[in-house]
Amino acid sequence: MLLALLCIGIFLVQLDVTVVNVALPTIRTGLDTSAAGQQWVVSGYMIALAGLLLVCGALGDRIGHRRTVLAGLTVFGCASLVCGIAPNMELLVAARALQGVGAALLLPSTLAVITDQYVDSAARARAVGIWAGAGALALVAGPVLGGVLVNGFGWRAVFLINLPIIALVLPMAWRMVPRRRTTRHETHVRLHVGRAFVGANVVSGLMNLVGLGTLLALTLYLQEHLDQSALRAGLELLPVLLPLAVLGPISGRITARYGSRLPMSFGLALGAIGSFCLLAVRPDSRYGAVVPVEIGLGIGMGLLTAAVVHAAIAALPPDRAGLASGVNNTARQAVGAAGVAGYSAVLSHSATLTAGLHTLAWAGGVLWVVALGITWLTVD
Repeated sequence: MLLALLCIGIFLVQLDVTVVNVALPTIRTGLDTSAAGQQWVVSGYMIALAGLLLVCGALGDRIGHRRTVLAGLTVFGCASLVCGIAPNMELLVAARALQGVGAALLLPSTLAVITDQYVDSAARARAVGIWAGAGALALVAGPVLGGVLVNGFGWRAVFLINLPIIALVLPMAWRMVPRRRTTRHETHVRLHVGRAFVGANVVSGLMNLVGLGTLLALTLYLQEHLDQSALRAGLELLPVLLPLAVLGPISGRITARYGSRLPMSFGLALGAIGSFCLLAVRPDSRYGAVVPVEIGLGIGMGLLTAAVVHAAIAALPPDRAGLASGVNNTARQAVGAAGVAGYSAVLSHSATLTAGLHTLAWAGGVLWVVALGITWLTVD
């Protein structure tokens, strides 16, 4: 039950990354804003989340992760309410940033509680796999749930849907998340950061850089080049998104039995193959041309995510689980955002979309291979 509760926490955080995207056109119309204001609805949340993950993770180590989980749920819920009733774009963007603060408190703390509760390394790896799968499931559910809510109830529903979930989860968290006090001695012990921790976080960043960047490129290809509707494009991305949700627990079990290096290696190799498959896309290609890319990316990241998160967490002492989680999530979120920006810039400055995809095929494939080399040099 505690693990399920913690999975709901990461589900909420990741859901609000994607559920808002399909609501942006109606938000722009409803609040009479510009495209730049519309973009800040997404960016305000992501900037606050990525910028505060490290601070909030370390804060949890100092004051106890139970407090930061409860604070994160409370802040996230209050901010969701303000988002849902915001009368103008300025208040909506401010509330989205506050949502990001709640998410930053919640995300590293849920993983740190798992580290505290699962002392055995194998059991912890399996739990991290389930946790990672819950986060991936939110990425899958976001566009679909957002579309249903916007069509049925309007854009405010994508924020207000969080309230009944938090109303249920918050009292459960109060009762179930255990207290753990960190001693003053623990917080002042000199921390040794080894190659395994550095390597796992570099690979985490490269994973999101290429993974999220490729996902953006595929979305633009389907909607702009093939002129698909948003709903159809979302459905045609399922070969990427479904393996992310399904393979998280499986990757956790493989990690528990064989260690992180094996699933990380297979995941990175499949990701590289998927990226190089972009070279097969031609100006007259149809949807079938990108299916191998989607499958390679989806299975690769599905195998990789839980393993690389476990490698990062296991590389530091258990009393620094919040810091470890904060660093890892910061690496993934911040570098992932840079990947989205970089891939977008390449596509916008290329002569044609397919020419840009070919450039990104080489860049992404090489980065996956670099990450594979880092894995073998640093991760056991």
